[in-house]
Amino acid sequence: MPPSDADSIYKPSPELSVPAMVYPYKAGVIGGAMGGLVMIGIAAIYGLSSGHGLWLPVNLIGATVVRDLQVASLDQLSAFNAAALLMGLVLHMVMSIGLGLIFAMLLPTLPGSPVLWALLIGPLLWALASVLILPFLNPVMAEYVDHTSFFGAHVIYSLVLGWWISRTPKVRA
Repeated sequence: MPPSDADSIYKPSPELSVPAMVYPYKAGVIGGAMGGLVMIGIAAIYGLSSGHGLWLPVNLIGATVVRDLQVASLDQLSAFNAAALLMGLVLHMVMSIGLGLIFAMLLPTLPGSPVLWALLIGPLLWALASVLILPFLNPVMAEYVDHTSFFGAHVIYSLVLGWWISRTPKVRA
């Protein structure tokens, strides 16, 4: 008697099999946090070296939530704003950690080294943020962000993330 469709649902197929070894999700969380902290350093260096000050990068991120900053002048965006600092740091770290977790979850489906995939992920994240996300969610950041340092920060973020995950031993799935 030939197998029915119901029988094939319960039999594992090679396409749906789970890899025997995976990177722990914790590695993605830690790598994402580390990459996010490095990005903060790059943003701080840019802010200080550009003459706009330390607060511009964090205020631009914070403007996603602190909507009054969407109509602020460049001078206002360069001044200390406690709400923007808090919201900017929280938003940035939640995104960094969340993307690190997603990266670690996707890695078992991707062939090759996490560092090589990270080299693709950084520019991809930058492009998505610059072209699709910022113009809609945070137009003031889209207007004032320095694309060179923003691109560099995303590449460094992804390399730190990929490096951390690659040095983390795999675990059984």
